[in-house]
Amino acid sequence: MELSERKLKILQAIITDYIETAEPVGSRTLSRKYDLGVSAATIRNEMSEMEEEGYLKQLHTSSGRVPSDKAYRLYVDKLMESRILAKIQREALRENLMQKFHEVQNLLKHSAEYLSELTDYTSIAMAEKTKENRIKHLQLVPVDEERILVVLIMDTGLVKNTLLRIGQNLEPQELQKISNFLNQHLQGMEIRKVSRLVIEKIQRELYEYRRAIELILLHLQEVVKEVEQIDVFFSGTTNIFNFPEFNDIVKARSFLAMLEEKELIKNLLSLPDQEGLRVSIGKENLYDIAQECSLVTTTYKIDNRTIGHLSVIGPTRMDYSKVVSIMYQLNKQLNDLLRDKY
Repeated sequence: MELSERKLKILQAIITDYIETAEPVGSRTLSRKYDLGVSAATIRNEMSEMEEEGYLKQLHTSSGRVPSDKAYRLYVDKLMESRILAKIQREALRENLMQKFHEVQNLLKHSAEYLSELTDYTSIAMAEKTKENRIKHLQLVPVDEERILVVLIMDTGLVKNTLLRIGQNLEPQELQKISNFLNQHLQGMEIRKVSRLVIEKIQRELYEYRRAIELILLHLQEVVKEVEQIDVFFSGTTNIFNFPEFNDIVKARSFLAMLEEKELIKNLLSLPDQEGLRVSIGKENLYDIAQECSLVTTTYKIDNRTIGHLSVIGPTRMDYSKVVSIMYQLNKQLNDLLRDKY
């Protein structure tokens, strides 16, 4: 059953007030603070009906009402007023991202830090380390007589810099020759397919540098173990203590314990077939431990491959309008940067 225009107007006022105050909302408060065009008695009757319909809850017999998950869902889908960041804020956001735009993993981590600052909630970044990482470029740089720097760049933006001791002094032109040869044979190859057969083939063709090539390609196999993992980063984890809902030490501990469950966080953030922003509210989250929270999540892709997720997590009394507007702009800026570079 759809709510009447009057009920929708009252519900929007209740949610707005509760987000601001964290206090149950009564009919007199609404009548005094908001221009609803009806008496306190009428508001009270409408609130009673919305409680029966599952949109409101009464925590105590003598208290006002608070929104339910059902109410927040209606608010996010239909009632929430979208905010547009000012031009100066959008430009500051892009400049901030550009300063850290070295590789996708670090970019997502930095974005999570910036996101928690902007929203005052806890933010999560999850960088997918897919098995389909392909080698984009490999460069060998001389450091001293026995050591070289191996710079490995993947097509997902992942960059690995490693110092290797090769036990022989190679001139810069020799290292460039090896770099060119390795790029010729490895560019575009999935890193997990750099096998012993590939190593032996390259060693036969560049026999005089076989020791250096052995160490370099064994290093690539070590990178495989890293890129098949998933990294999760958090920022603003203690922000949850700023909200009255989590003043209860048991709830706060449960929240922090949830963040330690990497597999749980992965499942919360990486639901399939989601595009744009996804808002999951309270009991819409699959795990009991997350059902007193809401998450606003976005996914990032390069060439239709998911490379990471960003999410803001907080109490269901989240300022959805603020968070969604910031996430929308961040999503746009990041995807533009990723498309331009990759």
